[in-house]
Amino acid sequence: MPRNSYLSPVVARLVAEHDLDITQIAGTGANGRVSKQDVLRYLASGARSQESGVRRAETPDRRQETRDERQETAAIEDDIQDAFAIDASPEPASPPTQQRSDISTLDEDTELVPLTPMRRSIAEHMVRSIRTSPHVTTVMEVDLSRVLAHREQHKGQFEQQGVRLTFTPYFVQASARALQVVPVFNGSFSATGIVLNRRIHIGVAVALDEGLIVPVIRDADEKNLLGLSRQVNDLAARARSRRLKPEETQGGTFTITNHGVSGSIFATPIINQPQAAILGIGAIVKRAIVISQNGSDAIAIRPMCYLSLTFDHRIADGAAADGFLAVIKTVLEASQ
Repeated sequence: MPRNSYLSPVVARLVAEHDLDITQIAGTGANGRVSKQDVLRYLASGARSQESGVRRAETPDRRQETRDERQETAAIEDDIQDAFAIDASPEPASPPTQQRSDISTLDEDTELVPLTPMRRSIAEHMVRSIRTSPHVTTVMEVDLSRVLAHREQHKGQFEQQGVRLTFTPYFVQASARALQVVPVFNGSFSATGIVLNRRIHIGVAVALDEGLIVPVIRDADEKNLLGLSRQVNDLAARARSRRLKPEETQGGTFTITNHGVSGSIFATPIINQPQAAILGIGAIVKRAIVISQNGSDAIAIRPMCYLSLTFDHRIADGAAADGFLAVIKTVLEASQ
């Protein structure tokens, strides 16, 4: 890949907003990658003034036509950079007009529960996500017989090493494999193109009393099942005890939410912006299914689970999403 061809969403937005020639900016990142600081230094140096004058003279019509689109895209991408970050700023002195209208309807039979900073941040992030991405969900059913058998066989060995083997690491491992096979879902949408992340950082949603927090397993594809289990246990425990570091909830490239732990069979999660997709895991339920055995059909009781992939339709279509889920299904059903 040529130097400077890989741009983060922030860098892509700055380049588009200021109409810069990326080849004129010296990159200080890995393999000459241009970072946000490189762009800001370039702008501060005044070196782009002559360049922008030439570019305006060459393409005045194009700049005029795309000005509003750039401004709108910049505003959206600014909003979604710190997804799921907890807003610790003071509550506004005066609630928005719509909230005041709602509050005015309160009487002796109703009660107002103030929003916590975390709940407010999640609410705003969910609204932005729906407004930003056209959400589409595809679903597949997976037979977890081999996963259950593998876990039963190895959980004692894991416990001897101080690690509790849950189902989550199996889904993380399968998702990491699917992201390698269908890398578009390890990317994000930007005004200048689809940004593909070279590293796989999978966030796993953890439910707290006041909402969800998403600690991130970095380079998930480089860890075996034991390593994933150890990190899942550690991050989940520290999330529930409020001991996560801020950087441990940032930089995710894909998210998994296991809504099945509370009994939910099926759900359509909302994308964790600016990511491309989110995997929902339903409850594992024993059901009677038809299986092919020795050339004939038979009824069997199997532990089944619905997997739902909600994805950004700007980035990929249904065929890619189905292919992604098919990889996860294959990996899980072949667990040994």
